[in-house]
Amino acid sequence: MQEKLRSFGLTRYEADVYLTLLRIGSGDANLIATTSGVPLGRIYSILSSLQEKKIIHAQETRPRKFAAVDPGTALKYLLESQRFKLQQASLSIGDLAVELERELQGIKPSPQNNQFWTAALGLEETRNIIIEEINQVNTEMCLTVGYPEFFKYLPSRSGVMNETKNALLRALERGVKFRMLIESSIHHPDKHDDETTKNILKYLGKNLECRVTVFASTLFDVIDDDKINLKISSPINKDELFAIVHVRDKNMAAKMKNHFNNLWENAEKLEV
Repeated sequence: MQEKLRSFGLTRYEADVYLTLLRIGSGDANLIATTSGVPLGRIYSILSSLQEKKIIHAQETRPRKFAAVDPGTALKYLLESQRFKLQQASLSIGDLAVELERELQGIKPSPQNNQFWTAALGLEETRNIIIEEINQVNTEMCLTVGYPEFFKYLPSRSGVMNETKNALLRALERGVKFRMLIESSIHHPDKHDDETTKNILKYLGKNLECRVTVFASTLFDVIDDDKINLKISSPINKDELFAIVHVRDKNMAAKMKNHFNNLWENAEKLEV
């Protein structure tokens, strides 16, 4: 029981005193100290702390006597106190996370050894890379959007968790420029009526541009002129995104950006 009480914010001595008072009913400081084993030099501060926590009563007599609040009421007070502390801790750690993220984002990588690549397989892992890059983009992201992303990464059904859409909207709201090349085979007028598409297309003409084209090669994204995502569809079903290869390489990103610009120039403007 003592360990469980300590989980509710009591110290070892506080738990000992409360349990002692439950057993003996009431007593003065000397009796409580002797019965609980708490040093007499600590007993008054412990009793004062338990009063502040509202789980013992004091009788103003000479000598002063103390009694335990009934367990149901005591646990209610302790639970409320712990919840308040957790709320305060959550606010504090949230503010700390925002501050730390700002500081960490300010660390610029060294120009040396700046080439890096990683790969991910499967729906969850590939989506995580896409979300991570959307969260980290600073200035511009050039995307090619085909079947896998449109149907698997930007679901429009209500109740579906849509972290990709939310990350995209946050980036648009903070001023990141997006250019999207959309596969013409998924460009249907009725798609403009779903919730996801409407939320995104409201940024058209601001920091979002969309054009329609036909892709003859692997889909890809270019992020801030120094990173790319190569999006590989399943060889069995083109509607499934099989893997992503994420590459950090300025030279390769420049070549892919040039390829994207060529596709962009020959693409048709999205008509809503």
